[in-house]
Amino acid sequence: MTAQAFADVVARIEQAAAEIKIPGTELVSPPKQLTDIVAQAGFQSSTGTIAFAGQYASGSYAVQYNEQNNGGFSSSWPQWAFELAQAALLGNKRVWVASNGDPFGANLVFVLILA
Repeated sequence: MTAQAFADVVARIEQAAAEIKIPGTELVSPPKQLTDIVAQAGFQSSTGTIAFAGQYASGSYAVQYNEQNNGGFSSSWPQWAFELAQAALLGNKRVWVASNGDPFGANLVFVLILA
């Protein structure tokens, strides 16, 4: 996927998330309207927890994301995603992660902290 195509898809997801009324039955998980848009765009998404978030001496950011029912993924994450992972870890919150492939740092589309 080209950088422009990727940016267009992410913009479409952001636009779809701008104003959504969520049914009461969907308040404990990501809204179906958004999960459908993410899937239609060809991305994977899942919810899970952050096992660790830290920084190597080289300056890169290490995160392990554990999917709810599918094991863990440990990799270097970009700073924007690391900051969200760290906040989720310290706040004992779950995250919703979308990626272009497995949820490794280089594949991330978004990281959202869940209540």
